[in-house]
Amino acid sequence: MSIDRVNISNVGVDRVQGTQPNDSTRHSGMDRNVTAGSDSVELSSKAKELDRLANAIDESRAERFDKVREALESGTYQVSARDIAQKLIDANEK
Repeated sequence: MSIDRVNISNVGVDRVQGTQPNDSTRHSGMDRNVTAGSDSVELSSKAKELDRLANAIDESRAERFDKVREALESGTYQVSARDIAQKLIDANEK
C-alpha cells in the first residue's frame, strides 16, 4: 500500500493573511499582560487533608519500591511459590 503525497496550498488565502493584519486575531496568551495576584484559589480543609493523604501514599509507595529494589539487587528478595500459584489461579478464574 502506498500513500501519495499531496501538496495543497492556499496561495490566495496565505497572501491575504500576510498583507492584511487582523486586529481580532487570537493570540496564544503568552503576550497578555496579567497583573500578579489577580486570581486566587483557596482549598477547603477536606481538600488539604486529601492532598496530605495522597502525598503520604506516594511516599509510602516510593519507600516500598526502594526496599523491593534493594532486595532484588542484593538477591535477598524472597517470593512465595504458593502465593504466586494462588494469584495465577485467581487471575484465571475471572
